Amino acid sequence: MIELNLTVIIQLAIVLSLMVILSQVAFKPFLSLLQARKERIEEAEKKARQWQQRAEELMESYRQTMAAAQAQGATIREEIRQASLAKELEILQAAMAETNQLINQTKRKIKEETETARANLRLQAQSLSREIAAKVLGRSL
Repeated sequence: MIELNLTVIIQLAIVLSLMVILSQVAFKPFLSLLQARKERIEEAEKKARQWQQRAEELMESYRQTMAAAQAQGATIREEIRQASLAKELEILQAAMAETNQLINQTKRKIKEETETARANLRLQAQSLSREIAAKVLGRSL
């Protein structure tokens, strides 16, 4: 069986004293280093989450700004389109008015020339008919 003598008690005292000394010299500093490391990691993770959230907020702000800019751009494009359509209509109306005026002037000129030509033809027809009658009758009228 196991004999309990003085060497066992000395060995037990040595083991216990080594446990106390090592816990003060090695284990506690090592555990405090592990705890400090764990706290630094947790702090870094917390900062990373904060930066990630900030990045997401900035991205959302960017998206909203882009959407607003696109909406404003669409509004401006529509305003420009409406203004250009109005300008086009104005130009077309001016061109139509000018064309109508030119057509009316041309019609008046044609009418005047037609009346002048008819008057000349009447005179020439009278003169020609007198000449023909005079030649047919053999005497002057």
